[in-house]
Amino acid sequence: MSNSLVLDPDLPEAHRRAMAARPELLPPPPDRPAWRGRTFADVLTALALSALWGFLPLVPALARRGRPRLPLVAAALLQAALLAVWAGRGFPAFFLACLAAQGVAAVVLLALAGESPAAEYGRRHRGRYVHASMLEPLDAALLDRTVDATETVLNSPIDRDGLLDGIANRVTLPRQAWEIAQTLTELTRLRREQGSARAGRVTDRIGEVLATQEEALTVATRALARRISALEEYARRTEEAEAVYAEWRTLQDLAEDGEAYRELLSRTVRDQLAAGEVGELAERARDLEESLRDSVEQARLAGLTLVTREG
Repeated sequence: MSNSLVLDPDLPEAHRRAMAARPELLPPPPDRPAWRGRTFADVLTALALSALWGFLPLVPALARRGRPRLPLVAAALLQAALLAVWAGRGFPAFFLACLAAQGVAAVVLLALAGESPAAEYGRRHRGRYVHASMLEPLDAALLDRTVDATETVLNSPIDRDGLLDGIANRVTLPRQAWEIAQTLTELTRLRREQGSARAGRVTDRIGEVLATQEEALTVATRALARRISALEEYARRTEEAEAVYAEWRTLQDLAEDGEAYRELLSRTVRDQLAAGEVGELAERARDLEESLRDSVEQARLAGLTLVTREG
């Protein structure tokens, strides 16, 4: 199942990061879980692991023997020993300290258990994100294409290094992706309404209305697909420019070492030959720089066309 996710650009950045990091947790169940998602098993686990914390000074030597279950067994034995001392001999200071540490550890572990922040933010911001699982298959596929194209541009070195100047990709592309995602949500809603209507009794008049609505959905889907294709064209041009950019940077690095190569060659051949051999690298870099300018310009034009079309 696709985990494509588009978030409202106006969401708090910390919430966006948390939700984007765990898209598989979205959308969360509509109702807030009891105990913030904590279960009786979480309580038992916290109590068991806290015994390790309470008696931690005694356990590491056992744990280093390479037996994964040994620390848990040791914790159980130590817990039993604590209970035995509690029942028969009072409360020695050492065991009281261990019991206090265990109580604190149990509270901390239980606090860390439960519902993920991503799911909590997803419930709080319902309606301000679109996950592929929320859409019909056709619309989910279009969302996947939108996310892939957007990430291709935003993760590109030529965008990071500012070569696509004049296009505010970090602002423009997330907003365009969000607009597309909202439209896909509406298309899915209408498709499901159509499916429900067709599941009932369809008279001739109802059939005519449904046919008209279906045609409208088809036209709207095609128009949105063209918008996504323009975004993909921008991503393709960006990838082409990125490949040239990587080659150009490599040649630039090689050309910067020209003096060292010139000195090396001059030791064995004429200075003129040495200069020619090394100068070839710089010439290649210059030629490639021209190709890079052309590729970046093509990508910029594709991006500007996309922005102008949507503006």
